[in-house]
Amino acid sequence: MKKIIRRAALILTFVMMCCVSYGALNVSAAEDFKDMGNRAISDVNKAWILKFTTPVDISSLNNNVTVQDLTDGSPVNVTISAGDDENSVKINPPYGGYKMSHKYKLSIAKNVKSKKGHGLPKSVVLNFNLDSKDNNSYTASANVIVAQAISVFKQITVSTNLPSVSKYKIEGNNNLFNIGSTAISIIGSNTVKVYLYDNKENLLGTCNLDVSSTRNNINMSVVLAD
Repeated sequence: MKKIIRRAALILTFVMMCCVSYGALNVSAAEDFKDMGNRAISDVNKAWILKFTTPVDISSLNNNVTVQDLTDGSPVNVTISAGDDENSVKINPPYGGYKMSHKYKLSIAKNVKSKKGHGLPKSVVLNFNLDSKDNNSYTASANVIVAQAISVFKQITVSTNLPSVSKYKIEGNNNLFNIGSTAISIIGSNTVKVYLYDNKENLLGTCNLDVSSTRNNINMSVVLAD
């Protein structure tokens, strides 16, 4: 039992991606892979970082990491290299970079192991697409209530169509709020920056919000994070 607990505690973190556990987990046929959702990125030369809590067997990633271009159906030739320490590796972009406006699927097989031989309980799939940092189709909307007595007090509720966003932060307020919930902030200016995060607190995008008056359904353009 102690060995099983130790194995389950090992974590593989995909920076700007997800969090995956090692260990002997029961996986049904309907759940033979872990779907980590979608990401929108703007860097055509994006290098995905995989970070383990223990040293990783880099050779185990050979032939176990694949990227497919879902737009044209072709495989993407990515390479694997060592990260900044023995616990991390990089999935390097293809020669010439990813193609703008294309959609991709990154798959990591469960045969990937740590140097102690601990493997993933199931494979991992992440979908991502390339959009221009400034000229993309992602938007956010907000409801703003300005206090009548003291106008610096603002109630702000934010929603967005940017994939994988689950939390947001208002400039000047260090608290994270769930998307769709209301944030109360002290804001002395007429505009404020809104930061959009996934559930691992990775920054996915930003937008500028007009908080000069009480209004509903304020539309904002999202600028993707690098």
